[in-house]
Amino acid sequence: MPLADGETSRTACAPGLLRTGIDEKTGEVLTGALLAQRVGWCVDLVSGMADVLLAEHQNTADLDVLACGQDAGGRKLPSNAWMALRRLGWVVAPPEGVKVTDRAHGPRDGRAHSAVGEVAC
Repeated sequence: MPLADGETSRTACAPGLLRTGIDEKTGEVLTGALLAQRVGWCVDLVSGMADVLLAEHQNTADLDVLACGQDAGGRKLPSNAWMALRRLGWVVAPPEGVKVTDRAHGPRDGRAHSAVGEVAC
C-alpha cells in the first residue's frame, strides 16, 4: 500500500523456531527447505487477504464505524482484532480452491485491523 507524505509504515514480527513439519496427507517429515517454502506461501496468502480487506474498508465511512468502537447494534467491539472485524462483517475469503483454518484468519485480521485502526484513531 503506498504511503502519503508524512505517513510511516511499521512491521510487526514474532520470532519463531521451526525445525520440522509433517505432511498431513502422507505423514512424511518435511525438510527444512520445504517447511520454509510452505510458511512463505502461508505468509503470502495471509498478506494478500489482508490487503483485500484493507482495500475494501479503508474509507471514511468504515473508519468512522471502527473509530466509534461499536457495532451496528451499539455493542462495544471486542478487543481482539479478528473478533471485532468479524462482528462488523468485514471478512475476506481465501482464493478459490484454498481452504484455511481460523489460525490463518487471525493474522490477516490483526494486520488489517492495525492498519485501519492507525488511520481511524
